[in-house]
Amino acid sequence: MTFVVIRPSGELMIKSSYVRKYFLRKLIANVSSVITVKNWKADQGYVIVEGEGDINKLSHVFGISYYYTADEVNFSNIQELAVVTREKFKEIVKGKKFAVRVRRNGKHNFTSLDVAKEVGKELLPFSSGVDLNNPDVVVRIDILQNNAYLYSDEREGPRGFPVGSTGKTIVLFSGGIDSPVATWMMMKRGAKPLLLNVILGGDIQKKIIIEEVKVLREWSGGEKIKVYFVDGIKLSIYLANVNKFIRVIMLKRLMYKLADELGKKSGAYSITTGESLSQVSSQTMKNLFVSEFGINRPIFRPLIGMDKEEIVEIARKIGTFELSSKMPEYCIISSKNTVRARLGEVLEGENKLNVDIRAVLNQAEVVEI
Repeated sequence: MTFVVIRPSGELMIKSSYVRKYFLRKLIANVSSVITVKNWKADQGYVIVEGEGDINKLSHVFGISYYYTADEVNFSNIQELAVVTREKFKEIVKGKKFAVRVRRNGKHNFTSLDVAKEVGKELLPFSSGVDLNNPDVVVRIDILQNNAYLYSDEREGPRGFPVGSTGKTIVLFSGGIDSPVATWMMMKRGAKPLLLNVILGGDIQKKIIIEEVKVLREWSGGEKIKVYFVDGIKLSIYLANVNKFIRVIMLKRLMYKLADELGKKSGAYSITTGESLSQVSSQTMKNLFVSEFGINRPIFRPLIGMDKEEIVEIARKIGTFELSSKMPEYCIISSKNTVRARLGEVLEGENKLNVDIRAVLNQAEVVEI
C-alpha cells in the first residue's frame, strides 16, 4: 500500500468547512476513478490517501495543486525523525549535494529549520555536501502534528476544482481547436460539460469529435461526457432563403437556442462557447450581442481574451490539438458574412423560419463517453 499525499488547490481549501468537505468528497471520488483508494483523511490542508495504482494519472485530476508518494513516519522527537530520514535517504544522497526542505503544520516545540538542521547533520557523512541553491537531491519532509511524510519528488497537478463540483454547462462543441480548449477550461473550474454539436460534416466530423472527447475524458475524473449530435444539414435548409450575410449569425442563434433548451432538460445553468473576440466575423462584439440576444442562460466564453497562439498552446498541452487540426472547415452556410448584424433584421428573419427547437433537439443522437 502506498501513501499518496495531495495538496488540494489553494482556493478549494479556503472555503468554509461545510463547502470544503463537499469539494474534498468530490475530489476523492475523482481520484478514485484513476487510482484505487483504500482509505483517506484530510489533515491541515493536506489529503492523505492510502491507495495503489499509477499516480501519474493524478496529473489530470482537477482540484490538485501538488501530489507525491511518501513514507509515513510517526515520531516523538526530531532526533528520532532524523534517524529514520537518514535510513531512507543515505543511499540516495551518496556522493551528491543535497538540501533538506521542511514544511510543518501544527504545534511543536521545534521549528522547521531545527528539523532541517538535524536531518542534514545525519545525512552529511553520506553525501558530498550541502547545496541549498542547486542540490542534486532534495530531501523533503512534511510534518503534520506527530506524523511526518518523507519524499523527494513532488509533482504538479492541474489545480482548479474537481469536475462535477460546480454544476453543468452546455458546450457548443464544433470540434475545431477552440471548443475543446474552452471545454477543458470549464472542467478546470469544476463544471461538468454536456457537448452539443451541430453536425455539418457527416461521419468524419463525428469521428474526430468522439476522439477529442476521449481525450477530454482523461481529464474528467469519474464524470462521463455526453455528446448531443444535431443534424446540421436540416438546420441549414431552413436558412436557404435568408439573407446570406446573416445566415451564420442566425445559425449561431439556433445553436444557442438548442443549448438553452438542452440546459432546461438537463439542469445545466450555463452555456459555454469557444469564441474569442473578433477572431472571425461572427465573433465581433456586435455579432456576439445579436447572437445571444434573448438567451436565458449565461454564456461563458473562457477564450474571449486569448489569441490563436495562446489557444493552440493549451490545445497542445491537453492533447486535443492534433485531432482538432484534422477537422475540415465546413462553410456550406454562407461565404459572405457581416461584422455588424442588425438585431431587428435577424429577429425578423428568425420569426419567419419558425424552427421547432424542441423537436430538433429531441431528434439528436446522444453518445456518452
